[in-house]
Order: sequence, then C-alpha cells, then structure tokens
Amino acid sequence: MRVLRRRAAALGTVLVATVVVGIGALSAYVYLEFISVVRFTPEHGQVSVAVDTVPGLGPVLVTNKGYALYMFPPDGRRRVTCTGDCATAWPPLTVPAGTAVSAGPEARAELLGTAPNPDGGRVATYDGWPLYTYLGDSDPLRATGHGVDADGGYWYVMRPSGEVVDTSPH
Repeated sequence: MRVLRRRAAALGTVLVATVVVGIGALSAYVYLEFISVVRFTPEHGQVSVAVDTVPGLGPVLVTNKGYALYMFPPDGRRRVTCTGDCATAWPPLTVPAGTAVSAGPEARAELLGTAPNPDGGRVATYDGWPLYTYLGDSDPLRATGHGVDADGGYWYVMRPSGEVVDTSPH
C-alpha cells in the first residue's frame, strides 16, 4: 500500500510539473508575440524604413521605432524564406494591405518594395531583400542579431545604399 501511495504521489508531482511547464511555455509564447507586436508593428499603419547609427556598425536601416532591420541571404532577394518558427524570432516587417512602404530619413525610396509572405500578406523589401526585425533586440539602435547564424543562415544589417554589412566568420 505504501508503494502505491509513493507512486501516486510521484505521478501527481510529475503531472503538476508537466502542467506548470506547459503553462509556462504558453505564457512565454504569448509574451514573445506581445513583444513582437509592441516593438515592431508600424505606428498608425505607416511602414517606414529609416537610417540611424547603430554603435559598432554605423548607419544602417531601422524601423520607424529605431529597431535594426535585417536581411537573410537564403531569401535570395524578393523571396521570403523565414516563416513559421523562424518568423517568431525574426518577425518580418509586414506591410498591411493598402499601405505603401515609405522612406524615412536617409533611406532611398527607389530601393523600397514588397514581397509576398508565404505566411500571408506582404513584407517590406530594400534593394530586393525582405526585411526582418529581431526579437532579441530589446532596445532601439541595437543589432544583437547581426552576424548571428540561425534558422539556416547568417543575419545581417544593411547600409542605406543597399550594401549588406557582412561580418560573419564564414
């Protein structure tokens, strides 16, 4: 009888731990989605690509809220390949229907465009490259995702000229 009580208690502990971990994982996912929406959603439906100086990298493309914009070489220009789980960590700069992408200070309007997003909608592009933000950038004017090897390739910021800032060790 004592053995059965111990097993029942152990099973109960495992069950409670599993539920707690599951709730924690769901909470973390909801929190990440919230951060993504707050930080990277264009204000007033305006999608703007601007230029600002990121310490250690110089002038690079940023959102209208000052968050670094990244390109992903596997996209091969004009083709969004970061979808699903990848897009959770690297949210694309989405362009709502009926909205155009505008050039903020120092960005070149002739290099702006959009590309279809396989997850739905459209993504802003610069010199043909789809643009992404990075969930790891906790503050504007940081580019902690620059040179990171994740989700099948390296991630880089871009200059206003459209030049990719490639500092990876490959």
